Amino acid sequence: MPKKKRCPVCANGFVKWMEVEKKSANIGRLFFCCSSNCGYFKWSNENLNGAYDVGESSGVDSGSPTAKDEIEELSRIFKIFAQITERQDVEISINVTIRKGKSCTEENIKGKDKTEMG
Repeated sequence: MPKKKRCPVCANGFVKWMEVEKKSANIGRLFFCCSSNCGYFKWSNENLNGAYDVGESSGVDSGSPTAKDEIEELSRIFKIFAQITERQDVEISINVTIRKGKSCTEENIKGKDKTEMG
C-alpha cells in the first residue's frame, strides 16, 4: 500500500487519487488532487506500480503521518463539510470523539458489555 504523500504545491494536504465521475469526455479518467483543495491537479497515468505514477516522485514523502498530521487533516475535512453545508443548503451530521491517550475506562465504554472489552 502506498504511503501518504504531502501535496507538492502547498505541503499542507495529502495527494489524493480520484476518478472523474461527471459525464464528460474524461469520465473514468484518474487524476491527483490535494486533500486541502489548494488547486493542485495532475492527470494520472495508471501503471503497474500502484496508485502513484512516476511523475509523482517529486512529492514530499514524510513517511507515516503523525497524530498531529491526522488531526490537521480532520480539521481540513470538517472545514470542507462546513463549506458544503453552506453552498449546497444541506445538513451533514457527524459524531466524532477524540480523546488523548488510549486508556479504556468504564466512563468511555458506555453501553458496551464489559466482557466485550477483555
